[in-house]
Amino acid sequence: MNQVVVNVVKARLRRQLVGWGRWMGFEVLGKEESIDFLSPYRIAATPGDQAVLPDVNDFIDADKLVFGRTTAMPEPGYVWQYQSNARKATLLRCGALFSESKVLCLDWRGNQRLLSDFVTLQPRAIRDVDTVIAPWSHYLDGVRFGGYYDYLVLVAGKLCRIKEALPADVFNQAVVAYPLFNTAYEQELLALIGFSGGQIFDSRSTDLRFTTCILGNSGHWFYPNMEDLMALKRQIELQLETDAYQSNRIYISRSGRRRIVNEDALIAMLKKYDIQIIEDRPRTVAEQVAIYRNASFIIGPHGGSFTNILWCRPGTHLVELFSSNYVPDFFLYMARQLDLRYSAHYFGPESENRFSQLEEDILVSVPDLERRLEQFFSEKSTA
Repeated sequence: MNQVVVNVVKARLRRQLVGWGRWMGFEVLGKEESIDFLSPYRIAATPGDQAVLPDVNDFIDADKLVFGRTTAMPEPGYVWQYQSNARKATLLRCGALFSESKVLCLDWRGNQRLLSDFVTLQPRAIRDVDTVIAPWSHYLDGVRFGGYYDYLVLVAGKLCRIKEALPADVFNQAVVAYPLFNTAYEQELLALIGFSGGQIFDSRSTDLRFTTCILGNSGHWFYPNMEDLMALKRQIELQLETDAYQSNRIYISRSGRRRIVNEDALIAMLKKYDIQIIEDRPRTVAEQVAIYRNASFIIGPHGGSFTNILWCRPGTHLVELFSSNYVPDFFLYMARQLDLRYSAHYFGPESENRFSQLEEDILVSVPDLERRLEQFFSEKSTA
């Protein structure tokens, strides 16, 4: 389905949702309308500074352009401390604020499942609290929302933006509520950011009633506001011990989608260059931070693990491997913002639609890559 059709379908669904809302006695605000509604309650704002991303030629074939020069336009990041002037406000099951007969949307334009939040017969436990932090207002679908990258960029980074905008006593006494991802990394990150178990609620099962709600908006999915990620970096690294730097060369393996189909041959070659193989298995956030913080050279297939370049030291070199049918540039964006070195490579015929196969596996020409690595590390040793 092309983007024009997608936009038409989304617009039609939004018109239907607005119509249903009026019929049921509430108003559904779009993202811009929600930001306007909350303007009197704004307590912090971070500009969305644009970033110029340079041409990136292929790591192996220097005559092949992987990314053309472009300008990334992150959105401003806001924090609001909303005070309900009437009866207590609440969050819908999806985590959206519902108050004054209005439903706010601060993450993405429209929420196609809002109507089900009003008509579902499944009860939620009611709980009264003073202040709730509401960082996210969508259900997870396992494709667009629901992975490690999504959580760090869209939820954890925003929570750190909110934490740094609030007085410590307000943050410490507040609860947080949204449709939880229910992952081990979520639990660990929430604890590192400063939330205990008794402060965390799943909006799908608990109907929180409150007079004060702390909210923040989501920005561009590919080009997040880097102030959010830097806030996350500050908050997490404050809680974790820093070991002596080891300057490791590492390969990040993937066992699910976008895996390297000839990985056995690739790994055998990489070991010749003292590249450690990081297998795809569950790890704590602390372990992932340590792996990336101690790396000087990283290579592997495009995937959510590369969100961890946030913990890398400036100058670390990331080599990202793609299929020719899925070549997104958001780790190029992060690497540039973090003062890392970046290279990219894909093997095979170039695709006209570089976002057509999100889950396609990746083939690597091992002999070509070996010749390039031999040259690369030789140049490094003589530099």
